[in-house]
Amino acid sequence: MKNLSLKFKMYLGFLLIAAFSLLGFLWFIESRVFFLYWKDILIFGLLVFLSEQFAIDLPTRATISVSATIILAAAFSLGPLVAALATFFAVISWNDIKDRVPLYRVLFNFSQFLLSAGLAGLVYLKSGGFILIERGLKLTDFPFIFIPLLLASATYFLLNTGLTSFAIGFLEDISPLNVWLFNYKWMMPNYFMLAILAIVLAQVYAGTGVFAVVLLFAPLIIARETFQVFMKQRRAYAETIAALAKTLEAKDAYTAGHSERVSKFAELVARELKLREDRVEFVKYAALLHDIGKVGISKRILNKPGRLTDEEFAKIQEHPEIGANILKEVEFLKNIVPGVFHHHEHYNGNGYRGGLKGEEIPLEARIIAVVDCFDAMMSNRPYRKSYSKKAVLKELKFCCGTQFDETIVEALFKVLSVERSEYPLIETDEKVKEENEEK
Repeated sequence: MKNLSLKFKMYLGFLLIAAFSLLGFLWFIESRVFFLYWKDILIFGLLVFLSEQFAIDLPTRATISVSATIILAAAFSLGPLVAALATFFAVISWNDIKDRVPLYRVLFNFSQFLLSAGLAGLVYLKSGGFILIERGLKLTDFPFIFIPLLLASATYFLLNTGLTSFAIGFLEDISPLNVWLFNYKWMMPNYFMLAILAIVLAQVYAGTGVFAVVLLFAPLIIARETFQVFMKQRRAYAETIAALAKTLEAKDAYTAGHSERVSKFAELVARELKLREDRVEFVKYAALLHDIGKVGISKRILNKPGRLTDEEFAKIQEHPEIGANILKEVEFLKNIVPGVFHHHEHYNGNGYRGGLKGEEIPLEARIIAVVDCFDAMMSNRPYRKSYSKKAVLKELKFCCGTQFDETIVEALFKVLSVERSEYPLIETDEKVKEENEEK
């Protein structure tokens, strides 16, 4: 835990204190429940543990499972203490054991699960809900029972996803709100459908016991597959984009690795600018494919060692438009088309396409313009050797307000001050390069 930020350590400490305080409070008001229903706690705990074995990875260090339904069912049928104790089985999965997850993750999982389950259970009772094992649902309970159900489900969802988003935000130094919107916003409708299933599970458990609940575990597996399909589709998109980038590299050997480096630094700059996580993703993918239009340019021109003729340079200038025309035909890539089409615009209105200037140019394109130029100058090309880092940064600064957006250049400078070890060419002998330039 030595490498964790002070902000995260303080956050984790606060959550642990809050979790133990809540557990003590629930034990004080409901300790009899433990002795009456300890077998039920083990049953719900086992179901929670099984659910967590099939958790699905999300993009930013988070996971999603259907254990929420089991935990809410425990709260509805037996109360908040049982739900809180059942979450002990969700703290660590078999994969976590194999991967030897760090202690801070175990402590965080313990605290956020317990707080989410315990508080959701309390909200359920205080808003008019009742323990189903003491009396089952009756026709007269509808539609009033939906109020405590929805409030409890919303409490669990917001706490479970919100606390996790703050943890990721503090660990990655990014906006927790952006993390939440990127990872969890899409699943809200699905989550509340799982809450309806939770009350069904609770009612069945209260009436017939564990065997019927095991039979109803099948719909949870189906719900889990729905989440899995969504994430597989998301990964397929990323793999398609990577494959398109590799297509260009196969044609232009001198730009091998260029798209990946531009994408890497474009993402870092976007985060430095505090963009939303979904927009960071657009920037990253637009940067990865910013030169895809070069597949329509002759290899002879792309790899020409000498200066290009006016006609050849005019051909090169067509690549943003070619790239945009390729990408606009793919539905899931339409959001990145503006970044690709306008990445050679100049801040003062000049550039390959012309017509746009200043903040009229899409932000994604302005980011790519700066990072693309930085990487191009730092790399060897058929017609010249790479420049020194000092010369590159000086040129970027000089072109602020004419070719580049100064805000973007300053963001890149901040990124480079932290990430220079990530850029291999920065580690080269700068003195030799500067001497060559002077000559």
